[in-house]
Amino acid sequence: MSEPGSQERVEYVLDDGVATIELVRPGGNALDLRMGEAFERAARTLVDDVEAGRARVAVVRARGRMFSAGGDLADIAAAPDRGEHVTAIANLVHAGIALIRGLSIPVVSVIQGTTAGGGLGVALAGDVVIAADEAKLLFAYTAAGLTPDCGASWILPDRLSWPRVMDLALTNRAITGREAAEWGLVSRAVPAAELDDAVASVVDGLRAGPANAFATTKRLMRESRDRGLVASMKVEAVEIAAAVAGAEGSEGVDAFLAKRRPEFRRG
Repeated sequence: MSEPGSQERVEYVLDDGVATIELVRPGGNALDLRMGEAFERAARTLVDDVEAGRARVAVVRARGRMFSAGGDLADIAAAPDRGEHVTAIANLVHAGIALIRGLSIPVVSVIQGTTAGGGLGVALAGDVVIAADEAKLLFAYTAAGLTPDCGASWILPDRLSWPRVMDLALTNRAITGREAAEWGLVSRAVPAAELDDAVASVVDGLRAGPANAFATTKRLMRESRDRGLVASMKVEAVEIAAAVAGAEGSEGVDAFLAKRRPEFRRG
């Protein structure tokens, strides 16, 4: 197990192939400069652990009643140059989000409570996003006369219809985790009392899964945005041929035919 990171803002722990980035700042996990630095540092450590084969699954979560209140507006207001200060914070958090979204391993995000503003972009960085039914997701930017950051202007239109995006962005209405799942903004929602068990079940399944197949699947999905159907299918044919001839594919096919659980070798 690796040592935790900044105790005041973000903790990073690697345990038995599962890397966890947890926001731990008291008072709502608001994003200030130190939070941005700690978050970006944790993301870089995670990348190192993935490249070294130590991490097979990543989890992004938060401690406390809120996932994140978003940007620390009091901290920003107190800065000698507000624009410069916001830029510094945003660049750090953006770098961390980009690193997490670019990982080859599966990433599970856990939304246990309210997340707003920049916290929304952090919370939605995972491949699988699990929210408590009662959690609240809030755009929040325009309510303070601000514009989106942390990828919100890309993530929301990517996942939601235009009327729903504009409803969230212009009226700043809060939606529950259950509504977010129904809309397709998050993967699933469960009662708060079942959240930890649901996350553990997903993480355990991913940790035992085919690492190479996961990595290739994520890459194919990302690259498909820039390719048409025919080009995507050509690449798919090459990749599935390589997969079926490889160790993971051989084990997966043999296990299916033998009606047993596959045992994918862990690196």
